Amino acid sequence: MKRRDFAKLAGGTGLAVMTGPWPVKAANAWSLTASSGKPIYFRGWQYKTDVVQSFVDRYNKTMSGHVDYATITGDYPSIMEQKLIAGSELDVLYGNPSQAARYFDGGWVAPADELPNYAEIKAEFLPNLWDAWTYKGHLLGLSYFATTRGAIHVNLKAYQGAGMSDKDFPKTWDDLYDQIFALNAKGVKTPFLPHWFSEWYGISWAFVFEVLNRGGHIADDKTHKPLLTTNKNDLAYKTLAAWKKLWNSKMVPAEVLTYNEAAFIYAYGSGRYVFSPQQLYDLATFNTKGKSQIAGYDGLLPVQGQSWGLLDSALYLITKRKRPQPVTDDVMRFTSWYGFKDNSGQIAVASRWMQLSMLFSAYKSVMESPDAEARIKQSVARPSDARVVLDLYKATPFPSAIWKVAWSEEYNSWLKESLANFLLQNGDIESFIKSSNDKITALNEKYGI
Repeated sequence: MKRRDFAKLAGGTGLAVMTGPWPVKAANAWSLTASSGKPIYFRGWQYKTDVVQSFVDRYNKTMSGHVDYATITGDYPSIMEQKLIAGSELDVLYGNPSQAARYFDGGWVAPADELPNYAEIKAEFLPNLWDAWTYKGHLLGLSYFATTRGAIHVNLKAYQGAGMSDKDFPKTWDDLYDQIFALNAKGVKTPFLPHWFSEWYGISWAFVFEVLNRGGHIADDKTHKPLLTTNKNDLAYKTLAAWKKLWNSKMVPAEVLTYNEAAFIYAYGSGRYVFSPQQLYDLATFNTKGKSQIAGYDGLLPVQGQSWGLLDSALYLITKRKRPQPVTDDVMRFTSWYGFKDNSGQIAVASRWMQLSMLFSAYKSVMESPDAEARIKQSVARPSDARVVLDLYKATPFPSAIWKVAWSEEYNSWLKESLANFLLQNGDIESFIKSSNDKITALNEKYGI
């Protein structure tokens, strides 16, 4: 991929980036206290912004910082990309791995290996997230969170009320669809709420994780060439056929295609559904009284051979916009303090997210702590489900073939729109698969892959 391709995407505005490596100081001579007196601009999507602001305030107060924090609403990947292209006031940002790889290829973000304490950071990383977050030999950022998106939550009260028990839990996607229709035949009006909501990580990611869970591949991990076929035994073909049957059954409310994530979570928490692919960490939400109607009854389908969902995670990324070196030094200080260890040597922010929301971390000392174990046990409906949580997360796949590539977000946007149209227009499966392959082929040509 050539950097000029990114300039074309932005209408020829060009790139405002620093060129060449950053000067790196020895870790043992490095202070986390800000020294430039200049503002650092920190941006992210909207999630418990009061918690983020509290840590930013703590840094500013105790470390002489001038961090300016705000959130971005709307199509986050597209908005952030335009800000990066324009060289806007942006120093630290949230990013998913797919976005981070694209930003790195665009020359807009600096890898975390340029931080002075990189060796210590690397020693703390868990292998699955190290693999997910390294790209072309570089660690793209520091740990915000990790989880399984698409873990199949089970409303145990409704499930047991339909005469079912744990021994009846589906083991595969085919089993799940069979059981959904069987439950409906028994009088359960809405047995399933699919992951078809309208966010950029909604219906498109649902297709990706179902194909992966079935054992399929959308593209090749190394060459990124398309791999789907129109054979009816192709696992993407089976996924689309199952979706079409479910949609045409009228069991799924059409408005799910318009839901944002909050509406999607609320719908499942209402107790109207038996199964739904949700975030793993939302066990803590669904099993909390006052936050859902199924508190104490939200379980998970265990891994019984097949995985469920995909590895969803986010990083703190450092931009390479033009700025004086002392300001860049402060950006690195704040990112390390916030995304790794604070001035007391504690992984404070990641530990707080684990306790507050059951957001997993890339850092061993957070995930292997007694506090993390206790938090997981607090989130589950039954003690035995704590092991299910860890087994499910351990088996979660990561879609390297379509996320560790410059065109990931373009393909995801195409997939989001095309899948919604496929359902709404009673689309042809073979045509969809051919269009997906053609889209990936065109993107590989566009970026010289």
